[in-house]
Amino acid sequence: MEIVISSVIGGQIAAVEGLEKVVHALIIEMRMSFKKQFENKSFAGLDKVKINMYISGDVSEYCTTSEITKCLYFERKKQFISEFCIARSYWTSCSLSDVKGKFLLLIENFFVSLSMLIKHRLKCKGYDFDSEVFKETVLKSLIELS
Repeated sequence: MEIVISSVIGGQIAAVEGLEKVVHALIIEMRMSFKKQFENKSFAGLDKVKINMYISGDVSEYCTTSEITKCLYFERKKQFISEFCIARSYWTSCSLSDVKGKFLLLIENFFVSLSMLIKHRLKCKGYDFDSEVFKETVLKSLIELS
């Protein structure tokens, strides 16, 4: 299975200078880790998960909270598309030293929620999605980054 993560960082994330560079580097590491962990996994009814991540600044001004804002399943392509929005307020009182932990915790929560959404959607289509294996694989990927 393949996980594709696209990200848009909308300018300066917080008052702390350089926060967006740290988050961008984490996203690059996360992509590589997901690719490695998911390359030999397969799930019935699911070949690809695409995630568009909108992070703070101007691109997420429409979001008042950090949440999953969109989930679509394309049965013919066996593909799930989702959008994660990380609101500007999430980074309040965040220093450079705790960005990584705070970001990874939020991503973990997003993926746990996403696994439940995928499970529900695939169950409606007659597939038995193993959300536990999906979550374990996500956690292994994120632990590599810790």
